[in-house]
Amino acid sequence: MNKAIFISFLLLLTRCSPEISVYSDYDPDYDVRQYQTFGWMAKADIEAGQNPIYYNELNDKRIRSAVNTELTTRGYQLTETQPQLLIHYHIIVDDRTVIATDPYGAYYGPYWMRMQTNVYPYREGTLIIDLMSGETGNLIWRGWAFSAIQSTYTAEQADRVVKAAVTKIFRKFQKSSLAGPGVVVQ
Repeated sequence: MNKAIFISFLLLLTRCSPEISVYSDYDPDYDVRQYQTFGWMAKADIEAGQNPIYYNELNDKRIRSAVNTELTTRGYQLTETQPQLLIHYHIIVDDRTVIATDPYGAYYGPYWMRMQTNVYPYREGTLIIDLMSGETGNLIWRGWAFSAIQSTYTAEQADRVVKAAVTKIFRKFQKSSLAGPGVVVQ
């Protein structure tokens, strides 16, 4: 596969609508339907000192806004005093690699067969959202989304990606609150 074609395909995939994979896990000893209020952990507790490219006020505002919208549409109320659910998030960005060999998908005779291995690096971003008991501090529910990401986004693109990831994560929240124990996979 031609490197330029692969990179163009990867960029097109991440720019148009990134393929976001979503998973969740929860503690079956807690029923998230019993809670009515939620609040955010202190900003100091949200990965202080981490990479400022990802942990900054702009992304914090995007994530909080999207989560607030998802939870309030599900009937939860945001409160700053003694919330029953505490919200926390993590952002992880890793360098990943795809290895592809040429020719791909076709058979050539031994004379024409010159296998070539191509290595294509990309970045993968993960957003993890934790819901914890306000009373005990125990983790009740965790949802996470990951996708290939670009090195830079416009403000509008960043808004769309965060909203899409949070929306997909909270679809798992809806399902896992009614399901049995264990990991709920998309």
